[in-house]
Amino acid sequence: MTIAGMEKTFIRELTALYSPEEAGSIARLVICFLCQVEHGQYFIRKNEELSEKQHLTLDDILNTLKKGVPVQYALGETEFYGLPFKVNLSVLIPRPETEELVDWILKDLKLRGDKVKSLKILDIGTGSGCIPVTLGKNLPEAEVSALDVSPGALTLAQENAILNKTEIIFIQDDILDPRPTSTRYSIITSNPPYITLTEKSQMHVNVLDHEPHLALFVPDDDPLVFYKAIANFAKSHLEAGGLLYLEINEHLGQETAALLRDEGFIHVELRQDLRDRDRMIKAQLG
Repeated sequence: MTIAGMEKTFIRELTALYSPEEAGSIARLVICFLCQVEHGQYFIRKNEELSEKQHLTLDDILNTLKKGVPVQYALGETEFYGLPFKVNLSVLIPRPETEELVDWILKDLKLRGDKVKSLKILDIGTGSGCIPVTLGKNLPEAEVSALDVSPGALTLAQENAILNKTEIIFIQDDILDPRPTSTRYSIITSNPPYITLTEKSQMHVNVLDHEPHLALFVPDDDPLVFYKAIANFAKSHLEAGGLLYLEINEHLGQETAALLRDEGFIHVELRQDLRDRDRMIKAQLG
């Protein structure tokens, strides 16, 4: 079978779960990854014959994808801000919105001309480590730490730090009941759980069935529970004038901003993503 023939097979078999366009994108991603085809060379090489090993491997991946497993889990890795990251069922798949949050932080630091060497950064609920590893890679002189309650997530985040040749301090702790520490940070970041149980019905089955619910959902009657905990922690552990950068629920932007102001933060800035949704917020310790 040729590369083009395998792409058609993927599209035919996956259209029960995805649109033809999405299925085609998944097919090309998988084929390029497993057959070591440069994306720019894909259409030039689409009539090449697959080896028997490649054919069998692609069939195995297709069978996994037909069960609703996200393609990133099926491949075991993804890309974030131009860097490779391993992913597994212990962590959320990094999203484009989180890339936008990281980009905001890096651009702010560039504009401010901070002496990066003195920066101490903490990421709360780090998951795959995509936020701290990317910040550490782009700010090699900063001291970057990453906190998560899940041992499995921390193990994978450590692997991603090694993969990307970054030095990260890893901390296992629960932000809802953190251990005492005297460390203070220049910047605290987080992409905490923020999806309400009511919003479950709007989510794709491959997310609901495969991504860790611990990192996704919050109760309907207390949807900002993690933001309250992070704000409280930040008040005691940010340096004077320190900054908080958070990814947020698009439906709770104003509520999250009000919470931070009520907790004494100043210069609270709500920002939209590329799809014009309220998806991130910045605040400064007053």
